[in-house]
Amino acid sequence: MQHSLLKIACCSTLLTSLVIGNVEAQDNSFKETLALKELALESELLNYQADASKGEVLANQRCVACHGDAMLKMMSTYPNLKGQKGAYLFKQLVQFKRGERINPIMQGQASMLSETEMKDVALYYSQQTAVDLSQ
Repeated sequence: MQHSLLKIACCSTLLTSLVIGNVEAQDNSFKETLALKELALESELLNYQADASKGEVLANQRCVACHGDAMLKMMSTYPNLKGQKGAYLFKQLVQFKRGERINPIMQGQASMLSETEMKDVALYYSQQTAVDLSQ
């Protein structure tokens, strides 16, 4: 009897962890993302709720020339941003803007974005479905 109760308790704990983990994975606040902990971001930015519709506008104005499907088919070295994790994309933009990651083109692009705009763009791309461009 005690063994069965222990199994139930373990299964319950595992299930709770999976549910909580799934909820946290859907949270776009980026607050607890390991990729961002080292950036020392201000709490105002961490609490900013990214807006994918604003990100779409920015992406269509600033990113699509290099990261759009047409260019990606021609330039396989350019990264496809669709479907990437939002926290990862945001971190890369912050690091370009701060000069911690070196690429003159991206440093110029990132320097024109505020950090809240970066979160918007990152959220937008994270919600897109990656397209197989090899065809």
